[in-house]
Amino acid sequence: MKSSLAVAALIAAVASGACSTGGGALTGAGGTTGTGGTGGPPPSTVVTFELLNNSTPTVYLFQDCWVESTITSLADPPHVIERDGPCACDCAQSTCPVCGPCFQGSREVLGGAVMQEFWSPASVTYETRPAGSCSRRHALPDGPYRIDVPVYPTAEDAVARTGARIATQSFALPVGDESVIVPLGLIR
Repeated sequence: MKSSLAVAALIAAVASGACSTGGGALTGAGGTTGTGGTGGPPPSTVVTFELLNNSTPTVYLFQDCWVESTITSLADPPHVIERDGPCACDCAQSTCPVCGPCFQGSREVLGGAVMQEFWSPASVTYETRPAGSCSRRHALPDGPYRIDVPVYPTAEDAVARTGARIATQSFALPVGDESVIVPLGLIR
């Protein structure tokens, strides 16, 4: 179970509009990414995806503020969950904060290493307003979901976003210990 202090800090970062904690070492055991945007009050939980390279060779992921992935609701009918952009503006705000650039490039995950990715279980809808678009967050219902993460054999492939295989892990909301292990290696 994640410490309540760590979860509270993460929720506070989302609520304050932080784009990303990005940074960190690019060694797979390195940094973490934020949940992106602030389109309303965050859900009461934050899911931690433990992206585990459970094989010997190094693998690479693509990151553009957060690690490239798709989250799908498996409820009938299955559908992709729309996620906030890293600097989404809450429709309840009269003005939007200015966000800086996020890291964009490949992330190395060494054999046996774990990289954490955080997600607030919410879907997003977008609205147009005179100064641009804004977002509204909607808590997701309990039920079955799946995360798909493109895994690349080289840093160059990750940057070009070619030659990926997809690491897939099903999970259910609510997540019991707020953590989902996603095996990235060839060993299942």
